[in-house]
Amino acid sequence: MRTSRLVSLMIALVAAIIWVVSTYANASNSWDPLNFVLRIAAGAVTIAAAAEWLVLSVRESRRERFRDGRTAGAHAGGSRRKARRDALAAPRPEPVVTSPSPSPEPALPGPEPVVPRPELVVPSPTAAVRRSAGSGTVADKLLSVFGRRRSPAQDLAVVAAGGAVLVVAYLMERKVRRVVVRVGLDAASVASLESVLGAAPHRVFGTQRPARGLFERSAFTQVDGASGAGAWSIAVPTVDVDLLRYVLARAEEVR
Repeated sequence: MRTSRLVSLMIALVAAIIWVVSTYANASNSWDPLNFVLRIAAGAVTIAAAAEWLVLSVRESRRERFRDGRTAGAHAGGSRRKARRDALAAPRPEPVVTSPSPSPEPALPGPEPVVPRPELVVPSPTAAVRRSAGSGTVADKLLSVFGRRRSPAQDLAVVAAGGAVLVVAYLMERKVRRVVVRVGLDAASVASLESVLGAAPHRVFGTQRPARGLFERSAFTQVDGASGAGAWSIAVPTVDVDLLRYVLARAEEVR
């Protein structure tokens, strides 16, 4: 059975309801061939659809983590390439030619040369940053059943304390593009915002419901604004709109 997660969940719910109704219809558990076959079929469909929904949810969670890791790697790779270009473009010092001395003095033994230690490789800035309340993965949504779901107030407190969160958004260009933006008040977060929306200052004109894009538009809000590079529109989870407004209003203070 190959279906989407929503279809699998709906099939499992309908089959479970049929099984419950057929069970209560024969509460005395008397021999009824039609009722027996209906209960067996409904139970088998419920188990199969629930297993299919669980497998598809795990696969989607893995795909999202892979895309986020690839996006973070691309940002880190761009920074390394820029550093190499700057190193190659830097002027090289000209060699200094000294005239030989007529009576050179014998060289005295000096201290051993100090070998510099290799520099530590700093991990990507998005490696230790958690997702926002509106950008949780399927695993995060499953954990919310046990009361471990993040709240917008927690995200705002993290950002106000100098931290950052990752927000999965959709840039509403001619072709809608999915982006993962680091939202915070540190230099790395401001650079992430400016790479998507342009340089600060950012002005927000208003919000509206997204009218296009292949994503769950009912859970997102489109924020329209402008920056030094021009107008922009980005769809973010509705619960993250206040957090984005807060950071956009103070992004210029960090630059």
